[in-house]
Amino acid sequence: MLRRTAISTGLGSALLLTGCSNYQAPTFETVGVREVERTDDLAVLAFVIEATNPNREPMRLGQASYSVELNGAEVFSGVRSPEATVNTYSTHRFELPAVVPAHLTGGAGELAYRLRGSVIYKNPGAFADVLFDAEVVVPEATLDLAGTIDLDS
Repeated sequence: MLRRTAISTGLGSALLLTGCSNYQAPTFETVGVREVERTDDLAVLAFVIEATNPNREPMRLGQASYSVELNGAEVFSGVRSPEATVNTYSTHRFELPAVVPAHLTGGAGELAYRLRGSVIYKNPGAFADVLFDAEVVVPEATLDLAGTIDLDS
């Protein structure tokens, strides 16, 4: 009897911690890449990302951890916080910067890029806030974006 009670309690707790709602993770898309600054040695690229909220509740975005590859070689990794709220069934744009060697971007024509990582987001509700603040449930959405950029144009 005690064993069944312990199993039931454990399963109930697991269900509560994995989420009581059908809240879906945001999705991301690259909508642009631009060179922000350049020195002889380094170039700063800004990846313009569009987050889409598929939910009927606003979504708060937190820290983004990511790396950037150019032509298959990792050239940057970093952490940035979009500190944004994406409205209900809406989109929001934010930028993720990357500092890369200037020789990779100057006069290179088209470059293949890949941006990988994750973005922390918060589920709605007071209980979700408590779990998030206690670092019990910290949901993350995957960033896996790829494409080509032409900084010469």
